[in-house]
Amino acid sequence: MKNELCFYYTTELYLYIKQVKMYDNLLRLPYFQGMSKNDLTSVLDKVKLEFTRYTEGNKILSQGETCNKFIIALNGEIKAETLSPDGTYRLIEIHDAPYAIEPYSLFGSSTEYNRSYYAHTNCDVLIIDKSYFFSEFTKHNIFTINLLNLISHRAQSLNSRIWQNTSRSIEQRIIQFIAMRSETLRNTKTIMIKMECLAANLCETRINISKALNELQRKELVKLSRKEIHIPDFEKLLSSTTHE
Repeated sequence: MKNELCFYYTTELYLYIKQVKMYDNLLRLPYFQGMSKNDLTSVLDKVKLEFTRYTEGNKILSQGETCNKFIIALNGEIKAETLSPDGTYRLIEIHDAPYAIEPYSLFGSSTEYNRSYYAHTNCDVLIIDKSYFFSEFTKHNIFTINLLNLISHRAQSLNSRIWQNTSRSIEQRIIQFIAMRSETLRNTKTIMIKMECLAANLCETRINISKALNELQRKELVKLSRKEIHIPDFEKLLSSTTHE
């Protein structure tokens, strides 16, 4: 692909990463917390790596593809896009690098990506084959513990969202609808959905949904356009209704 530059294997990649100061970004990821630079270097020297540069707008992978690689965005911003199972709406989230793309999808009965991912800005991506992921990284107990903690935290967080009280205002129910489908509860989000579809999902009338969304827009928490709800800061939106 003309917009991608790929380098395979070790020394050249390691020197490049070190030169442009992306090596430290790996250690910022929670998966590698507690590992020394020497530990991480020893792993990178033993595995086959693919380094890819994506320009803004390029697709990194598609929803439904088999997850057989550990993929890390080293810099820039990543756009994650989820299409609902019935195809009636989609949710777009922006993630800041460094960002690991769905490492939990490497495991379980369904090892497919839940979202499509794009370069929201120019970004560099490090790709590690699943076989090396298991053969080398899991030799380090701290990495294995970090990985298990993060997967457990995600499961616990999703379980907590499910059990949240839903007998709230319409504004809160709209926020919960988006939160339940989100990877994280921060950053920028956009949901592309018809008002009738959102109303049906929340068992509400279209007019009530419209009033609630317009109230959120009046508070400058969302921006509305045709079939689209844009949320500049999801954390701010959540905190605005926490104590209502």
